[in-house]
Amino acid sequence: MDIKSKRNVVIVGHAHAGKTSLVESLLFASGTTTRKGDVMQGSSLSDFNDDERDRKISINSSFLKMNYNNHQFQIIDTPGYSDFFGDTISAIQVSDSAVVVIDAVGGIEVGTEDAWQKLEELKLPRLIFINKSEKEGANVNEVLASIKTQLSPKASVIDLGASDFVETIAESDDALLEKYLEQGELSPEEVKGAVRKAILNTDFYPVFIGDALEDKNVKDLLDAMISFLPSPVEHAGFKAKDMTSDEETMITPSEDGPFAGYVFKSVFDSHLGQLSLMRVLRGTIHANENFYNVTNASKEHIGTINYLHGKEQIPTTVASCGDIVALTKLKNTHVSDTLTEEKAKILCPPIAFPNPAISASIKPKTRADEEKIATSLHRLCEEDKTFQVNRNDETKELIISGIGDLHLKVMLERMKSRYNVEVELGTPKVSYRETITKPGKARYKHKKQSGGHGQYGDVDLEVEPLPTDSENQYEFESKIFGGSIPKNYIPSVEKGAKQTIDKGVLAGFPLYNIKVTVVDGSYHDVDSSDMAFQIAGAHALKDAVMTAGPVLLEPVMEVAIAVPDGYIGQISGDISSRRGRIMGTETKGKKDIITAHVPLSEMFKYATDLRSVTGGRGRYSMKLSHYENVPAKLAEQIIAEKNSEGE
Repeated sequence: MDIKSKRNVVIVGHAHAGKTSLVESLLFASGTTTRKGDVMQGSSLSDFNDDERDRKISINSSFLKMNYNNHQFQIIDTPGYSDFFGDTISAIQVSDSAVVVIDAVGGIEVGTEDAWQKLEELKLPRLIFINKSEKEGANVNEVLASIKTQLSPKASVIDLGASDFVETIAESDDALLEKYLEQGELSPEEVKGAVRKAILNTDFYPVFIGDALEDKNVKDLLDAMISFLPSPVEHAGFKAKDMTSDEETMITPSEDGPFAGYVFKSVFDSHLGQLSLMRVLRGTIHANENFYNVTNASKEHIGTINYLHGKEQIPTTVASCGDIVALTKLKNTHVSDTLTEEKAKILCPPIAFPNPAISASIKPKTRADEEKIATSLHRLCEEDKTFQVNRNDETKELIISGIGDLHLKVMLERMKSRYNVEVELGTPKVSYRETITKPGKARYKHKKQSGGHGQYGDVDLEVEPLPTDSENQYEFESKIFGGSIPKNYIPSVEKGAKQTIDKGVLAGFPLYNIKVTVVDGSYHDVDSSDMAFQIAGAHALKDAVMTAGPVLLEPVMEVAIAVPDGYIGQISGDISSRRGRIMGTETKGKKDIITAHVPLSEMFKYATDLRSVTGGRGRYSMKLSHYENVPAKLAEQIIAEKNSEGE
């Protein structure tokens, strides 16, 4: 098919705006299907996974292929819930244009705003479809007004016969405006051409009003997608780095030139395993060819190539510029990897997925699950880059992280349904620290006699706090003079002291910001040994710490919270209730950015709480700032709980 007749369109919008219903209506209007699927009945082509049918929502992006009026469409239906926004981001990354779906009853919601912002970043041409116009409670005029104020003043309904509209469109083209001012009118073809040019330049966003369930104005939308949206060769180009010259470059889409493809998503298929979804950025690719993975510098063999149509795979022997295809059984290729011909290595930047906002600890319910858990988690992480897994070496816990509560629930359900692995969920343990508040000292003599060689090690230690800005969290020094402890046993003393540093004294947490100095001791010619001085060093440090005002420290996070105007008061009050401190506020665009210091132990449920307070419009990120003393009463409770675990 002529590349100018291809359209890659991503469908975006808030949850329950009717994106999947619109896709069903488009497929029906194009003649691709003879009857429409229904989301509520679980019969839509898009939502084919069991968890999507059960929940009546889109969880993954789905890919549909259709032909209409000698044009080939590849439609991507994306999730609307923010928990699954990573899929929406990757879909936008490889699309040429978008249809933004807005509920005529609910209006513009957070999912719409998030998707619009991403489309703005990539400057993608787009149409707007106000859906559910026939539904009770619909207020189209109010939604039209909010589109102009919340999304863009450049959005309006197309009316080719209205002089105000024609004049507005003519203003986007100097030559056309001059002709309009001279003649007072333009031909329909000239107006239509000007509209298309304005849309491609993101100077105009046409609005269509309809109802997907009633098929109202869906055909008009489909015709507009042909008339006004770009083909792959009209895409502005993809940023990349030329690996030969190490210079920034742009990949200009064309069917000519060396092949370049970008893997943007990994999909699990119960029969074929992992499928790598790739957009052909340039050139052509054939089945059973070898290519080069530029990202990890390895050769890759491409076996079969498929178009996706819902859960169906349509095999093809060739894919060319603009096509989105699924590749099977790639060995070394992952999401954000660039595939090229080896003679023309270019590298596209990785997709910027949102950082996880919520974490939980998990442990397998049975020993059998213990063996399968690593494999299942690895596959889920490969499929969803916003889902992350790590093991906390201090707490010995396996931690999963995601965008929200629903995200984690879905991942655990998939572990059970796909891999038959069940886990118990918990709140992650906090990695506390222990430290001292003043100098202290102690002497410990380890002496044992039980026939033959005995054990003897005598160590006198002093401890003091290190400055809070010290580069080292632990320092060791020996001030032994005159041989009270032979030099060869000083490392043994340090080794023993390090054991206490790692295990802590109060509640088993590592000691932090402490200097240990060996000042004196004694030894025995026969009974002293490496082990004896290790034991003496460990006990001496433990006793010295107890004289030095030991306290418990907790990690304090630097939290950056982005909220719409009007929420600063609520956010500030909530931060205070979490023992946090507001460090500053600033305005960036339409958002207020609040910076705060908050103890980590108070942040585990914050993603859910922030979403509740802001109606889903708040976002936050955090990183470790420093450690602070735990309040005395809370410290007593933590120490008691920790010590009871060891009993």
